[in-house]
Amino acid sequence: MIESLVGRTAIATAAVALGISAAQAPARARQAPARADRFSMGYTCAVPLLGDKSVRLDGVLATTPSRPVAGSLTRVVLHVSRLSLRPPVAVDSWTATADVEVAGAQTGVFRLSGSGGPVAAYQPVTGDLSGVWTPRAVGDDQLRLGKVALKATTALFGEVSAPCTPREPRPVAETVTVVG
Repeated sequence: MIESLVGRTAIATAAVALGISAAQAPARARQAPARADRFSMGYTCAVPLLGDKSVRLDGVLATTPSRPVAGSLTRVVLHVSRLSLRPPVAVDSWTATADVEVAGAQTGVFRLSGSGGPVAAYQPVTGDLSGVWTPRAVGDDQLRLGKVALKATTALFGEVSAPCTPREPRPVAETVTVVG
């Protein structure tokens, strides 16, 4: 019974860390440009006590402005609309980071992050991670999600961390045209 509860808590922690309560995100972070496309991708998460677990993430990656200017800060928001797991135990707080890889007119990596408070057991988890990117070259860039690092704190088990690696092939989450 205890092993089962520990296992479900570790899975819940991974699921919660991938998603963020939309109510906790700033209002402008929830405003994604209408042109942003939905994407779906798989991850393999190293969950403590359970080993590698498959996680599916559905979301939208959007930039503001939608056509960034080279050399200017651009806000990037990842809205997680669905996760393949729901937390079976209450989570007190969580943090998550996600790498975004850039290919096309330029190459590089930047990071999105988010954190939040309580999530009730068995409740769906959705929400936003955000960050900034400064594109350097004019042209088209493809943005793909990379590694994700998850942490969640529960009253029963304390802090649990789960690093997640994207499964191939990775879809293009957003194509951005950078202007001069």
